[in-house]
Amino acid sequence: MFGYMGKILYCDLTGGTHTVETLEESFARKYLGGNGFAAAIIHRLVSPQIDPLSPDNIVVFASGPVNGTPLWGAGRGHAATISPQTGLFFDSNFGGNFGWMMKRAGFDAYVIMGAASSPVYIMVDEGNVEIRDASFLWGRVASETHNLLRQENGDGVQSAVIGPAGENGVTFANIVCSGSRVSVAGRGGIGAVLGSKKCKALVLRGGKKTPVARPDELKDEIRRSLPGLREKAKQLTDLGTPMLVKTINAMGRLGTRNNTKEVFNRADEVSGELIAERYKRKNTACHGCPVACGKLVDVPVGEFAGRTVKMPEYETIYAMGSMLENSDPVSIFNGNVQCDEMGMDTISFGVTLAFTAECLERGFISSDELGGDIRFGAQRDLSGAAREAAMKQGAGRLLALGSRALAQRFGDDSEKLLYCSRGLEIPGHSARGLRNMGLAYATSTRGGSHHDARPDYSDPETDPGFGGQPEYTFQSQNNTVIGDCLVICRFVQERVFGASLNESYLPVVNAITGWDMTLEELERIAERVYTLERLINVRRGVGRHSDVLPWRVMNEPIPEGPSRGRCCPQKDLQKMLDAYYQLRGWDEKGNPTTALLGKLGIGNGKL
Repeated sequence: MFGYMGKILYCDLTGGTHTVETLEESFARKYLGGNGFAAAIIHRLVSPQIDPLSPDNIVVFASGPVNGTPLWGAGRGHAATISPQTGLFFDSNFGGNFGWMMKRAGFDAYVIMGAASSPVYIMVDEGNVEIRDASFLWGRVASETHNLLRQENGDGVQSAVIGPAGENGVTFANIVCSGSRVSVAGRGGIGAVLGSKKCKALVLRGGKKTPVARPDELKDEIRRSLPGLREKAKQLTDLGTPMLVKTINAMGRLGTRNNTKEVFNRADEVSGELIAERYKRKNTACHGCPVACGKLVDVPVGEFAGRTVKMPEYETIYAMGSMLENSDPVSIFNGNVQCDEMGMDTISFGVTLAFTAECLERGFISSDELGGDIRFGAQRDLSGAAREAAMKQGAGRLLALGSRALAQRFGDDSEKLLYCSRGLEIPGHSARGLRNMGLAYATSTRGGSHHDARPDYSDPETDPGFGGQPEYTFQSQNNTVIGDCLVICRFVQERVFGASLNESYLPVVNAITGWDMTLEELERIAERVYTLERLINVRRGVGRHSDVLPWRVMNEPIPEGPSRGRCCPQKDLQKMLDAYYQLRGWDEKGNPTTALLGKLGIGNGKL
């Protein structure tokens, strides 16, 4: 079989055993890879009743057919679980060098099951599997863990690790992947699930190559598209994702002061242009990627002073910057590094801080009750706050719960201040100012994620209203599903293949696999995988009643700036849901119908 290694590894940490399952071509063609494999495996193995932090939950690392090939942006991987933050299916895409190594180590997917009685890590060396003691790694930060694993196993290894946040069960703990460009499976608390299993790391080494059916055809496609990719991605190469700060702020859609407004008057001070001018050292890239959107910056002051560290992404600048009315980029550098070292999502951390700051300001909780003081606009020690959250000390005892759980504790009307969907804090792409993102966040499998339906900034001046948004959301979600099944970088996917499914995918997919896949078959895979994710969530309680948006998004229009007056009222959301469900083939409650499941080949618990 071309495009795949033909094997799935299952590691049972309870018994300290592992088994290998043959990857059938029919399964590969049905689910393609990545989140398709993960959703199918989770649907089969994980009961709808399980607690996400119980041994019965699983974590799936999966690759797709493009990984390990010379295709641009193919050094990626995918991780998925039932999230402790949302209680639902959750998948996350990551890069660095670990994703590239996944197939070289001999498997298409790695399934981690059960729970060890003491800390372990899993070592896979070109098909040879060992479950090893990790007591010497427990409690260590991510960079130290990567280094110690390299010392113990040799320079050729790549690792995906959790930090203290995962060990301590922080709701939004993540997984940090090795490589010259540090990358994370950043959201949904997958790191906390590994922590509950006492699994510190998955470590891989190997030299196996992904078999390609028609390598000359693939090379032709790469040569044809690479010049256009470099030109379209030039801003990412120059500035990275912080290129968005000034642009989105100028549109009046940059969440500020816990999203009470969407214009940050000091955005220039945390912009990509300023960071590049004053602090940038050099570009970094995931394995084999020509875009090199990552950057290293010098830290002049703070806990990490004197170090050259990973530049924060746009989402981190939004969450730790504008949402807190914080215009000090160096404080964000320090907070970002600490989150990476502790293994903790920067978006949820920053937005939770902003929510807590407004709750303090409005009197829903006192500083004494919180165990600390969090205010808007002040020069702040974000690094210290991140450490407290990861270690569950001081105010971190509460911050580690995430904003939704805090609202449940604070009570009164504090839930009206939340900026999250399905319990996942919303990123820096406005649910009010961007018309398509309202419906996108409400229907996203992941909740407050901009990686299901993608933000559309193509027409910043004209308000498109709500007409056409169901169609856009449907098409965009299907496109991102295929990107996450292949598995390919979202930036490369959109700049080479486009924002919706089209014929341009087929030469690459068929050259790698040797199949004769059509656009209709690719579209059917997208619908199958997204519907399967929805089915997993429906069985865990999701329905129309939970396809909602934050109170502020539906009831408080943007108060000022170019997008003044925009919001997504409940009545408009309900109309969009009606049209969207019809496009999906779901019933009026948002449930996939029996007829649709039959058409897509999704049985009752069968694959």
